[in-house]
Amino acid sequence: MAILCAHVRVLFLLGALQQVVFSATPVPAKRYIVNLDLLPQDRFHDIAVYYADDLKAFVKELRQIVPQEVIDVVDVIAATVDKHIRAPYAAEMVGVSLAAGVALGDILLANLLYELTAHNTKACTSIVAEALNGTIYHGRNMDYDFTDALRNLTVVIDYQQGGKTVYTGTTFVGMVGMLSAQRPYRYTITLDERDQGGWWENLVEALVEGTGGVTSILIRDTVTGDYTFEAAVGKLAYSPLIAPCYFIVGGTTSGQGVVITRDRVSAVDLWYLNALGGQWFLVETNYDHWTTPPPDDDRRDPAIKAMNATGRANINAPALFSVLSIPPVMNPATTYTVTMSAEIPELYNTWVRPYP
Repeated sequence: MAILCAHVRVLFLLGALQQVVFSATPVPAKRYIVNLDLLPQDRFHDIAVYYADDLKAFVKELRQIVPQEVIDVVDVIAATVDKHIRAPYAAEMVGVSLAAGVALGDILLANLLYELTAHNTKACTSIVAEALNGTIYHGRNMDYDFTDALRNLTVVIDYQQGGKTVYTGTTFVGMVGMLSAQRPYRYTITLDERDQGGWWENLVEALVEGTGGVTSILIRDTVTGDYTFEAAVGKLAYSPLIAPCYFIVGGTTSGQGVVITRDRVSAVDLWYLNALGGQWFLVETNYDHWTTPPPDDDRRDPAIKAMNATGRANINAPALFSVLSIPPVMNPATTYTVTMSAEIPELYNTWVRPYP
């Protein structure tokens, strides 16, 4: 299908490498509170009810690209979801299903969005950077197929316990995990796609046998725990997964920025910030950083050029947003943009990106 790749190729053919920021007005994502003191099945009730029609429309699109044999297996797994997805996430999925009036198998499909589509989608640009004062800034574009449907489902959630925010994330309604997240005063995390071949069989095996985790749930699991930066990196680097990916992690002190290149079993590379050595920012798209991106999907080099033009002395959240708004870093498949800093958690913002 490669919808996103086709979009990116069009950008290149139109000469969109020029340093022009798209003019369409970004729309702040709607923000909600999920009360972790509630029973898991009740936590997402109001959000699921409000977005039920959009969620149904998205699942209908997703079902059109997933092989029927995979859908059949997922439907069977959904009947005993608590045996395959651990607490509290299984109960949260059940609650979303009941509130939205969407079959539990379809909610499980939505939560497996990355694992189901990682083999044929180029998704995302993430940047982590260190300012002159040592503050770590982290930003990302979420690029994906089903762009319009996912824009309608994009929300920011502050997960609270005892009335206080424990962690924040940007997600698509229906997913109990997240692909962009922040643990205040600890770390920030984003996920980028790493294409290492088809994963239908591996996905089914991992779900049935319990041999691999869901990426979005691992991210939420990591921000749920009050880990150190190093411990969070270790958890993301060495927890078994269903599909390969890149985890990009930002911390709160100098040098705490890393791109984790993952296969299903463990990390194959950890690439750290090194401002003293001249590496004050890292750019990850969807290709191993030691390789050259293909000419028809090179978002990396325009992002690097824009970061160097910005300069370390001028980097902050608005400057990072501007870099992420330059074509083809932003492109027709960009669903949303996030900027954040674990050191300054109130900076966490997400904008839905309508395309002009």
